[in-house]
Parts: sequence; C-alpha cells; structure tokens
Amino acid sequence: MEHKHMQPEAEAQLYLDKEMEDTITLILEQGEVECGIIASFPLEGKDYVALLPLSPIEGLEENEILLYGYTREGEEFELIDIIDDDEFDKVADAFDEMLDEAAFEDMDS
Repeated sequence: MEHKHMQPEAEAQLYLDKEMEDTITLILEQGEVECGIIASFPLEGKDYVALLPLSPIEGLEENEILLYGYTREGEEFELIDIIDDDEFDKVADAFDEMLDEAAFEDMDS
C-alpha cells in the first residue's frame, strides 16, 4: 500500500458531508483505482490528504482510508508516500482527531 505527502498552506478540510466530486486516480500494484478525497490537512509543515477508494482494492479492507502527503504547484498535484512509521502514525492520529471532532460537532447540532 502506498502513502503520500501534501504542501503546507492548506487549512484542515473534512469533506465527509459532501458528494465526492473531487477524485484522484491512483496507480497501485493492483492497478488503477479512483479515490474520493475525503480530507486534507496540514501537520508539522507538510500537507496530507485522506483518500477513500471508490471500488474494492485487493488487500485492503472495505472503507479503508489511504493517507498520503502531497505537494501542489499551480494545477500540478503530486502525492507523496509516507514511508516513515512515526510520521504515518502522527498523520493517522491527526485524521482520527478530525473525524472525532466532526462526530462531536454533529452531536451538538
């Protein structure tokens, strides 16, 4: 499974309530897969994105989220694998916190 990085500047965005109009196609060992972009967020000077595959991928659980870093220059958007385990854990924790905050806000409304 690949993981990638994003570029600083972005504010945290969670797109769970929106239709997944923004998608990106990943080229994995198992072939191409279209993914919905469900969140983007900065962490420690880098930008990250959470992707949800829109079709099953061999070797992944259903609804398993893929986390990548990314950089953006103009219209160019490049995903970057997160290869460091500590970095990946921090990114996963930050994404989980976003989900927890969203769930808590939903309970308040």
